[in-house]
Amino acid sequence: MSSERIIPTEPVPKPEDTLTEMLQPEFIAGWKALVGEPPATMLEDRSEMIRVLVESTSIAPLDGVDVAVDGDEEMPAQSPLSSARASS
Repeated sequence: MSSERIIPTEPVPKPEDTLTEMLQPEFIAGWKALVGEPPATMLEDRSEMIRVLVESTSIAPLDGVDVAVDGDEEMPAQSPLSSARASS
C-alpha cells in the first residue's frame, strides 16, 4: 500500500444531508418520537442538534445481561432467544 497522498482534480461533491432536506415539522416529529417532547431550541444545523442530543444522553444500562466466565475469558451469556437462533 502506498502512503502517497491522492489529491482530487475535481471538487468532491458535498454529501447530501438528509436532516437538512427534511421539512421542519417532519424533523420536529422525529425529534419528539426520540425524546418525548419537541426541541427546546431549533439550531440552524440539525446534525449539530443530533450530536448534542447524543452527547448529553447517558448510556442505558444492560439490565438482565449476565456475563459467563470461561477460564480467563469473559463472554456475554446467551439469552434463550439467541440460543434458539443458534440451534436452528
